[in-house]
Amino acid sequence: MLGQLRAGLLKPGERLPSIRQESERLGVGKNTVVEAYLRLVGQGFLQAKPGSGYFVVRSPPRALEDRPPPIVAATDRAALLTEQLERRLPIRPGDGRPPPGWLDASELKRYLSFQRFQDADAYNSAWGYLPLRERLCGALGERGIACSANQMLMTHGANHALDLIIRRYVRAGDSVLVDDPGYYPLIAKLALAGVRAVGVRRLHEGPDAQDLELKVRESGARMFFTQSLAHNPTGGSITPGNAYAVLKIATAHDLTVIEDDPFADVLPYALPRLASLDQLDRVIYVGTFSKTLAASFRVGYIAANATIASEINELKVVTTVSTSAHDERLIFELIDKGHYLKHLRRLRARASRATEETVTGLEAAGYSVRRPLGGGFYLWIDLPEHLAGAPIAESAAERGIFIAPSPTFSTTKDPKPAMRVNVAYGADPVFLDWMRELAASPAK
Repeated sequence: MLGQLRAGLLKPGERLPSIRQESERLGVGKNTVVEAYLRLVGQGFLQAKPGSGYFVVRSPPRALEDRPPPIVAATDRAALLTEQLERRLPIRPGDGRPPPGWLDASELKRYLSFQRFQDADAYNSAWGYLPLRERLCGALGERGIACSANQMLMTHGANHALDLIIRRYVRAGDSVLVDDPGYYPLIAKLALAGVRAVGVRRLHEGPDAQDLELKVRESGARMFFTQSLAHNPTGGSITPGNAYAVLKIATAHDLTVIEDDPFADVLPYALPRLASLDQLDRVIYVGTFSKTLAASFRVGYIAANATIASEINELKVVTTVSTSAHDERLIFELIDKGHYLKHLRRLRARASRATEETVTGLEAAGYSVRRPLGGGFYLWIDLPEHLAGAPIAESAAERGIFIAPSPTFSTTKDPKPAMRVNVAYGADPVFLDWMRELAASPAK
């Protein structure tokens, strides 16, 4: 029937054969025909008229001829994010997320399939599912961060958390400080809000404290967005001395620090965090499950002092009403029953093996690689200086390779040539061959 509709053999307004007639013609039961008709009604192709039968409403679009996907290079922030969603290029060292197979291959998938729509409230609490918030406060306690339920609110992922903070505390024309290189969706959000993002030089061991103090004085900024651990895109992590220096500067200049910690669950608890040194006084702490479970969950959280948490949650209620009780209860069950912990152990092991393979491959290709401090998914690879301004993203895309070049992550127009490499994809032989060619390319 769908084939007849698609081929144009049945026109809009035309009445279909009766259920009895179609059942006899096809030699199938009437219930089978009824189910087929109802599916086409649900898809909007047919209309049921009581007492008259089923009529064609519209024809489905003709199937497009198979054609190769267009070559799209991630040359700006919007293109980079779009490619991560559409996944048109098959070789993906520029991707920011763990591979779907790192979830699908685990026992976790079976639990998710079974539990997804089990008992859940129609509406969530304004703050989010209380048992999960209490469990997250316990997790923060293991990281050395004291937190109670009235300091914790759930969000639709880390990006929603950053959106709420920007909307609540930043106005068009303000200056804020960000890591440079830094988290590119954040830089894009700030630009959209009309906010001037001032880059603070990011070193492998954390923000450059001298550059941070200079930029605070020059810009008058009162807010600093940073990722302390398993930094996106460099893979570096803050050291205790650097964390102390950052907070000392923040205190001296009345600077609020937003610490985004997306890989917290796969990193050692004892690693230094700004929030553990500050105890949520001037640090707003952001977490998410998108990097450890699946991006489609869209479950994150904000921990802050009680006043700030209440202010942000009021904005959340006004703009989105509430977060998902289904997903939050599901994640709580995964944690409570031990499934999440088992999944994290497998995820850490996969990331560790992938890191070794990628580092080995890149070093053999002629690159100096700074290993992640404590874990994470990213490496930051410096490229030959003469490639500054070269269309390397386009060159990679022609080979089917998706890369994430340095301009995407910078507040400046012409940063040094470099790229972020996701360790899950970095050992691909096609990618490594292309990297060898870049290393050997002559200066022009």
